[in-house]
Amino acid sequence: MRERLTQNIARLQYAEPEENMPANIAKIGLLSRDKMVKQLYSLTEKMFIPAQTDYNTVSAFYNVTAPSIAFAFGKSSRSIEYVQTLFPNEVKAVLADLRQLRTLLNLLITPMKGKERHITNLNRVPETVEAIKALKARIEQEKDIVCEQEEAVAALERQIETEEARLRAIEEEEEEWTQFKELEAELSSLEEELNALDADVNQLFSPLNKALHLLKKQDETGRHTLTHEERRAVSSLLSSPLQALHEEINVFLLAIRNIIEGDPTILKERKRDSALKWIDHLLQSELSATKVKRERLQSRIEELNGKLSRMTILKDKKEIEDSIVSAEGQRSRLQEELERTKRHVVSLEAELTETERLLLEILESLAGKKIEVKFETEKEERKK
Repeated sequence: MRERLTQNIARLQYAEPEENMPANIAKIGLLSRDKMVKQLYSLTEKMFIPAQTDYNTVSAFYNVTAPSIAFAFGKSSRSIEYVQTLFPNEVKAVLADLRQLRTLLNLLITPMKGKERHITNLNRVPETVEAIKALKARIEQEKDIVCEQEEAVAALERQIETEEARLRAIEEEEEEWTQFKELEAELSSLEEELNALDADVNQLFSPLNKALHLLKKQDETGRHTLTHEERRAVSSLLSSPLQALHEEINVFLLAIRNIIEGDPTILKERKRDSALKWIDHLLQSELSATKVKRERLQSRIEELNGKLSRMTILKDKKEIEDSIVSAEGQRSRLQEELERTKRHVVSLEAELTETERLLLEILESLAGKKIEVKFETEKEERKK
């Protein structure tokens, strides 16, 4: 019909009016014909007949084409009368084609009238089924991942059990383990004793800190210039009494006392007397004995560390403990991932249930009654 209409439009376009037609009527008729032909060609050009036959495509085609045809019978009716006066046969053919097109369009759309909801639901069935299939496939994939993660966690737990058994076996080697624990206990005790001794030494020299800081500041500002040896004594006692203890501690203390006694203006009388008394107290203390004790403790600690480092049991024990810690860390991370995957599976299954319910509703609306739908698992479908 579109092709026939196009041919009849062409006949109308090139038709000639009768010779005895009044000039004014001919002029109006020809102008109206040009306008009418242009509109009709536009109608045929816009009439793209779709290859698809689904509801949305057919409905869209009707909604575009029907108004164009209606326009030709509506607002163009006056122009048609003028043209029909000049070319009655050609216009009659064109109008007949338009009516036939209108009839065909009505035949096309009538079966769908009042059934739009059913047709829409019918169109939703394939996409809903595909969504269900996709969800099932994703669930199966996620469940496979769950199995892999559970196997990995189980393997790590077996590894941890094996390593813990090895660790117990090491600890049950009585002679070497007993020796190791004894050395370790002695080392810990000596380190605690050394730390306590160092704290005592630092505390012993702390009452001099204010006086020493003041001497250092006066030397830096030029109020009182210290000799190289005096400066060294002040710096050593301030930075590390422990280090000074192993150097010339008494020489340093005597140098500090000479500075304070040699210039009464360096310290106020009260601070000066307090500092001198404490220096005398330190000089009378058995600092050399403290030094010897500290050296003895350090020597024994070094000796014990050497013995412990040479014991293979310690190396083996540390390797096993490190292996256990590493495996436990991996297991913890895997368990977290496993829980996340399981939660995702639950979420997908809930989405699947909702999508299956939606499909059932669509099918029941199409059937107009309650129906039963069997949903097979992905594995059941693969078996088929």
